[in-house]
Amino acid sequence: MTVSVKKIKIWLVVVIVSSLLGLTGCELLPDTWELPWKQASSATPGQTAVPLPTGVTAEATEVVEEQTPTPAPPPEKLILWLPPELDPNGETAAAAILKDRLNEFAYLNTIEIEVRIKAVSGGGGLLDALRTTHEAAPSISPDVVALSREHLLQAAQDEVVFRNEGLKTVMDDLDWYNFGREAGMVQGETLAVPFKGVPMGLVYNSVSQLIPSNEWADTRLNYGYFGFAADDPRGTFLLLLYLSLGGQVQNEQGMTILQEEPLIAALQTLKDGLNTRHYSDLAVTMQNSEQVWDAFSTGAIDTAFLPVDVVLKGRETTPDAPDPAFTSPGMTLTDAWVWALGSQEPQRQELAVALIAHLSDTQFLAKWSEALKAIPARPSALGSWEETSLKPALEKMASGAILYPPDSVMNNIGPILRNATLLILRDNADVVETAKQAVESVK
Repeated sequence: MTVSVKKIKIWLVVVIVSSLLGLTGCELLPDTWELPWKQASSATPGQTAVPLPTGVTAEATEVVEEQTPTPAPPPEKLILWLPPELDPNGETAAAAILKDRLNEFAYLNTIEIEVRIKAVSGGGGLLDALRTTHEAAPSISPDVVALSREHLLQAAQDEVVFRNEGLKTVMDDLDWYNFGREAGMVQGETLAVPFKGVPMGLVYNSVSQLIPSNEWADTRLNYGYFGFAADDPRGTFLLLLYLSLGGQVQNEQGMTILQEEPLIAALQTLKDGLNTRHYSDLAVTMQNSEQVWDAFSTGAIDTAFLPVDVVLKGRETTPDAPDPAFTSPGMTLTDAWVWALGSQEPQRQELAVALIAHLSDTQFLAKWSEALKAIPARPSALGSWEETSLKPALEKMASGAILYPPDSVMNNIGPILRNATLLILRDNADVVETAKQAVESVK
């Protein structure tokens, strides 16, 4: 009986120890063992977990993911600023042509084009508003803005218009007049794309049998009475005479100058016109091109110095005016207008450049500029005009057109040239003495 009891006790001890080992076996395993089911449990079902690189924690990967930039959505709207003359909602044929072109671009790119009309100059005008929005509200700055050449120079100096390689790509085409190429350049870089010029021309009655000379200096010999705005604050006609006779307005250092010899020759042309009585007495009373056109359209003068667009528009608005024709000078002065970028945001710029390219297409520019009565900046566009009688002279003028000197020069010499013109034509002053006074007056 005693032996049996001992056996039973031994058996119970064995059973108890075995049970304890079974219950604690997992906890006694080394912590460094990597169990396959533990690795798999951290992965999404159906995926294989990838070990992290040495030294990289799960927290670090979350930070990296948070810092990855999200691409900006493409713009849904472009803002276009225009002067009143280019308002696409106007009632002219040119307005309708531009509106259709803008609507076409908006449809092709699934965007809205918001057009805002600004005055050409002054408070709230194109340049002034560019400066204001750039400082206060850049998000509503124009993506594309129409500017005169002079305003482009000022906007570039104020850093409120911006460069983009796409503009240079548009201008790499050979189909541009020289004045257009120069109009879009600022300090050797392409900053804008031109769309129109405003050259000065000599207009006469197309039925005349006595065709005026193409040389500006020959205005003193042409038939009948010649008229121009002698009281023009910029002295434009004398400036053109002076430049056509080899005069320079800036030296190699960029300083404003007037040279005595070519200025004497230009003033002598005025004197000869006065003495031969080919220059109308009305010239000294006129200050702007509208007054000159009125004199020409009423027959008070026979030939006139006028901006081409004034003549082209007057041709339609003044039915009783003589049918105009132009001489074909090898050189003339012109202003120019360009498209520039007013936003720095890359995606907005990309779409804005595409719009500028769309507006620079030859066929569109030909149709629009002819309706606008403006000289296009592309030879192929002017060549595509339906007008045939005036086109050859206009092409010659556009080919030889040079830009006005910048305002930094014109504000200095303009009043001097105006004064010299009036001294000769109104006061019959001495040519040499007048030239010397003018040269010495340059600051």
